[in-house]
Amino acid sequence: MIQEQNEPWVQDKEYTKYTLWFIYACIIYSIIGFSWGALMGGVPAFRAIVDNYGAHGHRIVLAHTHINLLGWVEMAIFGAVYYLVPRLVRRPIYSLRLVKVHFWTHNLGLLGVVVFFTAAGIAGIYVEDSGDHTASHFMALSGIFGTLVLVANIIWGYNIFRTCSGWNKQ
Repeated sequence: MIQEQNEPWVQDKEYTKYTLWFIYACIIYSIIGFSWGALMGGVPAFRAIVDNYGAHGHRIVLAHTHINLLGWVEMAIFGAVYYLVPRLVRRPIYSLRLVKVHFWTHNLGLLGVVVFFTAAGIAGIYVEDSGDHTASHFMALSGIFGTLVLVANIIWGYNIFRTCSGWNKQ
């Protein structure tokens, strides 16, 4: 296939770099998530923590779930859509700046969600009967970081929408 030099994705190395970073992040998060799942299923001590501590163990499972869904799956989708949409509508992405903000905001939010879900689970296991509310505070922090992920997804949707709107009126 011969590429035309006026195709925006051929010239824009920064855009290509960030699109690939979404794919690289997908790979890293998938390895972390799959390893985490293997540990939960294959190491009896870890399995016992997850199974025997109710809501606290469930928070650790939530961390695993979110690293897979928001890290592996979403990052793959974002990278694929950033790759395909400009080619489909034959125009550059609406805003490279928004692509960068999306990438960093989503990663910061995801890491915060995973860290604080895990911390809430561990804190709940070890201070469960002391009346300490540390686990609740960690859950609140997880919610704040989850809001960052939501903001990142809205930025992505807006950027893709603006890239696509009016494609047939060129």
